[in-house]
Amino acid sequence: MTRMKSVLAALVVAAIVGVIPQAHAQTPKVILSGSSALWQSLALGAYNAGKCVSGGTAPCFHFTYSSFNLNDTRPTVKSGSTAVDTGAVWIVWDSAATPNVWAFVKVDSAVGDRCYFAQPHCNIGISSFPAAPSNLISSTLWGDSSSDTEPPDSIQTEFTSGQTVNAAATDIRPEDALFATCRANSKLGNSSISTDGLGGLGYNANNASGVCAKYGAKLASLEGSDVLSGYPGSTSTAHLLAFSLSGKDPFTGTTIPVSTTVAVGAAPVTFIISRSGALASVTNVTDGELQSVFSGANCNADAFGAPSGAISVFLREPTSGTMNTTEYSLFRYWNETGASQETGVKATNPLSAQACAGGGGVRSRAIGTSEEVKSVQNSNANTDKDGIGYTFFSYGNVSSIANNSAYGYVTLNGVDPIFHKYGTTIDPGQPSTAGVLPAAANLPSSCAGTFPCAESAIWSGHLSFPNLRNGSYKAWSNLRTVSNGTALSALNLLVQGSQTFAVNSTPDFVPAEKIAATDPGLPLLHSHYLQESVAPVNISVTGDRGGDAGGCILTNSGAAVTTDTTTTLTLQAPGEGCAVYTN
Repeated sequence: MTRMKSVLAALVVAAIVGVIPQAHAQTPKVILSGSSALWQSLALGAYNAGKCVSGGTAPCFHFTYSSFNLNDTRPTVKSGSTAVDTGAVWIVWDSAATPNVWAFVKVDSAVGDRCYFAQPHCNIGISSFPAAPSNLISSTLWGDSSSDTEPPDSIQTEFTSGQTVNAAATDIRPEDALFATCRANSKLGNSSISTDGLGGLGYNANNASGVCAKYGAKLASLEGSDVLSGYPGSTSTAHLLAFSLSGKDPFTGTTIPVSTTVAVGAAPVTFIISRSGALASVTNVTDGELQSVFSGANCNADAFGAPSGAISVFLREPTSGTMNTTEYSLFRYWNETGASQETGVKATNPLSAQACAGGGGVRSRAIGTSEEVKSVQNSNANTDKDGIGYTFFSYGNVSSIANNSAYGYVTLNGVDPIFHKYGTTIDPGQPSTAGVLPAAANLPSSCAGTFPCAESAIWSGHLSFPNLRNGSYKAWSNLRTVSNGTALSALNLLVQGSQTFAVNSTPDFVPAEKIAATDPGLPLLHSHYLQESVAPVNISVTGDRGGDAGGCILTNSGAAVTTDTTTTLTLQAPGEGCAVYTN
């Protein structure tokens, strides 16, 4: 994600995307911004092997490109400039006389939520289409071995003018995404509910720690310092712009419509490592060990019980859904025991090879999933040390380091995040070398060694991600989408299509709902808690409210578990058990 700084660039953006045409040559069904964890699976659901998601006219076509602009124009009403994030995009369209169009630009969860809840919504655009698409999704995954197609002129025109976002994809609930934004966009220090000195992270001295900027505030309060990437040569940033889930938009004062959050499926946070040096023998990590390493107390392989050797540690931006899932599941529990990965950072910007308090290693910031994986992949080249980071597992997210013994993943508290048991070949899709990340090359012969491949083939006649489903692997989140009105109806069809693909074609997550007779859906949920004034309600698939990042793992009964607005079940530190926590 990058931001244009110059006046000329701002004028160009305004000219390109500032006005949405009144007459459309196509029908935008779902225009998404948000989490990389859902980017590929929703693309496959939209395309549906060329048959289109329900409501489309076959055949369908697809296009991907590495960099589209996601434009938040709200700061201009406060004499600021348009905030421009960039991310990879997919566009799918059908053969209707007036084509139906689905699209998704990949950024992080909080950006996706912010751009949807913003009034006006962000818009997706590009100054001109490239001479050739990027084919960012393998042709084998689309279901018909097809390659990208250049969109027709009518669709290109709409995107060069700017398409309005009408839905978000997020791997944390919007309430948690708002909390993460307010935590970052405020003074460093304790907040009204925090005593560890990290209720606010220090990227905006104009707001009290942990306090959200509201309508009526000046631009300086609404817009914090960009969080910068620590990857060598990177210009990626994470913008800190105020938004709200209800009431008035902080910039424009426009009333925010009521929206619905829909569960898509659950994915595990997976710790990935390079294995050329100090981390070569590490196969398991615990909560306490991770807290020591990621807080900077001991950036050394001996923290994991391995021989001494300095290591590099890679954090995500504080608005990332992956970061917040990891933060509250394993590092900084809601009762504030443990140790936050933001300990000692003090808004160092960029956080680039910062010396740790102990162990001789360093910590750096990555912006986005791709950069986090790249940081581990190039850790030895860039820092002369093995590196450790984390990502939501999907075949697409880890493809650059998969099927390669120089990299791998580790168990958490002795539990494998992907397969039944680490270092065995119980599952046909499991690499023969312990801890090697799976790829298409590892798929069983029953799938001809490539995708599409059903979960029952990869997991030996079983369901995907068995230890997430049975509750023994605790670092996971339910991936979600958010929308309202006509777009919500189209989005629900898209979600259903992606869930089917996750069972039958590319198993990147556990579907939230039952898929025919082949998959019973997710049997668990996280307990919810009061978050940003939203009272908690725990309901299995839809209707849930409040925050749930790091909430206690509960059996999904399909009924409300609690609507208590003051006390809720959360993870007990350090540990698997639950404790009552008063927010």
